[in-house]
Amino acid sequence: MDFTAICSGLGLALAVGLIIGVIVPPIMPAWGAFVAAAPLGVIACGAALNGSDEEIWPALLIGPAAAGGAALITRDVVGGAARRAQASIEEVRAQTPAGVVAIVVLVAAALAVLSLVLPPVSLVVLAAFIWLWYSRRQREARKHEGLRVLR
Repeated sequence: MDFTAICSGLGLALAVGLIIGVIVPPIMPAWGAFVAAAPLGVIACGAALNGSDEEIWPALLIGPAAAGGAALITRDVVGGAARRAQASIEEVRAQTPAGVVAIVVLVAAALAVLSLVLPPVSLVVLAAFIWLWYSRRQREARKHEGLRVLR
């Protein structure tokens, strides 16, 4: 197995997860975003591995995990941004603002290009996603700490 091919596949799967996470409506359940991103992650990762004449079975593991995880995290972050952007609007729309979508899609395109040109960049992005997930999870736990004390 070629390390650079796996990193390229990981980067493409993360980019697919970013795009899927931003285009699914914020009202869609989390499992829906994961299910939407998983097959596309397999295809993106498999294409990178196949282009390097490598076996494509790792794409069945890396693709859904990377794309699904990135979609879940992106959906959460973009949903929060949409709620903040729509706080001043009376009616709540079930769509993400176009500016947020454009920024995330540009970041996903940059990630895809960088992962093909400089494959280990995808490992840095994966570490950033893990850190973002962990910090958001801790913040959510602290948010309800005061309520637990009242019990």
